Amino acid sequence: MLSRTAEYLYWISRYMERAETNARLLDVGYRMSLFPNPNGYNNEWESVLAAAGAIQGYKNKYNIIEQKKVEDYLFFDEDNPSSVFNCILNARSNALVVRTSFTPESWLAINKTYQEILKLKNNNFNASDLPNLTEWTIEQVNLFRGSLSSLLRNDGYNFLYLGLFVERADNSARLLDVKYFVLLPKPQYIGGNIDNMQWSILLRSLSSFRAFRWAYDGDVTSTKIADFLVLNSDCPRSLSFCIQNIVKHLTNLTCSPEKVNKIYNTLKDLNIKIQEEKIESIVDFGLHEFVTQFINKISSVDSDIQKEFFN
Repeated sequence: MLSRTAEYLYWISRYMERAETNARLLDVGYRMSLFPNPNGYNNEWESVLAAAGAIQGYKNKYNIIEQKKVEDYLFFDEDNPSSVFNCILNARSNALVVRTSFTPESWLAINKTYQEILKLKNNNFNASDLPNLTEWTIEQVNLFRGSLSSLLRNDGYNFLYLGLFVERADNSARLLDVKYFVLLPKPQYIGGNIDNMQWSILLRSLSSFRAFRWAYDGDVTSTKIADFLVLNSDCPRSLSFCIQNIVKHLTNLTCSPEKVNKIYNTLKDLNIKIQEEKIESIVDFGLHEFVTQFINKISSVDSDIQKEFFN
């Protein structure tokens, strides 16, 4: 019974986190679309689709990449399994099965979000509505997370947060990769005004701009922002912070120490490396390449969790 309940809890938090990330990706695309897109840069909406891992599904449905179509595909489209709508629908479906495993407030937060997105889906929207939709999604997911604070710190709680940080680790890495997809690797653009502007947009979309200014003095530079989002363990969306919390909630599980140790072996090298790495060496290696390796490792950890606990 534990494995089934644990699986539902694991995926509830993953779906809610994914809904928020898609909203943040759309916000990045929207903000970047407001600025000039000079020659040598990729279309920001294609970049958003690529970072969301949804570009192939989109192209199977549409012949051309357009802002309105991308917004609808990532937010409301039922053919996209990772759309905000489908993520909330799936979270609610899982929560309905195990609603006695968390607080009534948690169930109400998910159910209310589902009821509201049904109404939003039935209303036609235009490009100017997108900031309101993304802000609404972020607010609803934060309400759900807040409702989890009164849960018992048992294995169910740890599976909820394990799912949350596995999803956030993957998603934070993909959000970082938006910068790679948007800005072609041409040296004359790196460090320029548009480059730094795009990094600032990414920070604002992650609700981290003010936190970054508190943590780092002086000018806003791409190296400082990359350090903040990759290695700064005080930033709640950094790769380092996510890895530390995956390790924390994994090792707090009491249901099977043998399985925990087996999964941790997959994660151990990455955990050690990201605590000791320097941003200069990551930049020299290639931020995109580093992020790609990170995403692959998190995918392996996720596969191990599902194989060991849920199959």
